[in-house]
Amino acid sequence: MPKPAEKADGVQPVLRSLALLEALNNGTPATLAELHEATGLPKPTIVRLLDTLIGAGYVRRISRLAGYELTERVLRLSSGFRHTDLVVEAARPFLSALTAAYKWPVALATLDRDAMLVRISTRQESPFSTDPNWLNKRPVMMLSALGRVYLAFCPDEERELLLALLRSSKAAVNATARDTKYVSAMIADIRRRGYATSAPVRGDPATGLAVPVMDGDRVVAAITMRYLGVTMSEAQAAERYLAPMQRAAQGIATAHRQLVSAA
Repeated sequence: MPKPAEKADGVQPVLRSLALLEALNNGTPATLAELHEATGLPKPTIVRLLDTLIGAGYVRRISRLAGYELTERVLRLSSGFRHTDLVVEAARPFLSALTAAYKWPVALATLDRDAMLVRISTRQESPFSTDPNWLNKRPVMMLSALGRVYLAFCPDEERELLLALLRSSKAAVNATARDTKYVSAMIADIRRRGYATSAPVRGDPATGLAVPVMDGDRVVAAITMRYLGVTMSEAQAAERYLAPMQRAAQGIATAHRQLVSAA
């Protein structure tokens, strides 16, 4: 079995290769001298790594003077990545901080056609979680706090498209979308309060309190805190948790914008 030092040494070429790819991505083409300055790696090491990346098809050598540039093959490295993944990365510390401070589990979800998709949760960090593992599950728009708050704060045109999808659905959980008076009243109430709660579900002791993560007038995600309804009323939960959740949502939005700009 390799010793720890040997394992670390074995990882270094990978890390150095990634550093080279990042340097080339920042401003291709780049000369050997420019790559040396950007990465701090010895020139002989850079040459060996570039030869490997050229052989794998990720880099091409233009000329001795012009240097090296990335090839189209590097796009394969990001084909499974979406900008919505950046909001998950941005949210992690904020969600963990909420659970550390208030103990309840917190989750973030993004829109997934006609439902929300739970992308990250602090369920394992909470001592009071009663929920099953909701990661990659799809809470319905009309019943979940996540879906309701998304509907309330998304742009009008997007909301009408979503409601049209829900109204055309044969699923019983979407039936209330066809009640235009109910939908209008629900949306107005959520916008006035600044948050949404989940509809009561038989056998579920937890209630969700959700706020949107906004980028201008666009909802990039929603976060929800799941608390036990027997411990406090909705008004008490909002008084305790709404302001810190809104601050977390604003922090996530700022971090998300920074990640998108850097991507």
